[in-house]
Amino acid sequence: MTNAALRRRRLARAIAPAVGLLAAGLLVWQGSYAAFSASTNATNNVWQAGQLVLANNGGGSTYSATTTAVFGGNPIRPGDTATTCLTVKSTGNLSGTLKMYLSSLTDSTPSLGSQILLTVDAASVTSDVQANCTGFPTTGVTNIATNVALTSFPTTYAGASTGVSIAAGTVLEAYRVTWTFQTTGSNANDNLLQGKSATAAFTWEIQ
Repeated sequence: MTNAALRRRRLARAIAPAVGLLAAGLLVWQGSYAAFSASTNATNNVWQAGQLVLANNGGGSTYSATTTAVFGGNPIRPGDTATTCLTVKSTGNLSGTLKMYLSSLTDSTPSLGSQILLTVDAASVTSDVQANCTGFPTTGVTNIATNVALTSFPTTYAGASTGVSIAAGTVLEAYRVTWTFQTTGSNANDNLLQGKSATAAFTWEIQ
């Protein structure tokens, strides 16, 4: 074998491992990066809080967030009673549970509020029910309270055990409130209440 042939053989032996590594690398690259892919997206995802909106007609024909002097009587004596209705309108875009509670009470000493008993009923209606209660339903009525003294009436939403379910959209719920001036049981104690007063505020809240 000539010297030139010997040199070529030695060169081939020297570069053979490098060529093998290069070929293996090409095979790995092709296996790792020659795959297809596809994707899909969902964009513009928005969360917006809904609204709960209430108003009442105060027993009249106009709705407002606050009405005054809806219930009560002057002058009254033990045994007197009266019934008044109003309608609560919900116009929010969320459903919820509507409850009525006593939000404030200014009472006398001795307490007249403890002798004023309330019976409250609620019913879903399709048109306004005003103070004279004309149109208040005879069926589908939910009793909220029966002969509960002003001083014992629930004073928070959580404390009001009975509520009514209200759907989203425009919903009318009529409330019929009957108050009775209950005697203390004795003329002497009744006489102590002459000239006394109790002033209450009620709140209807939906959650």
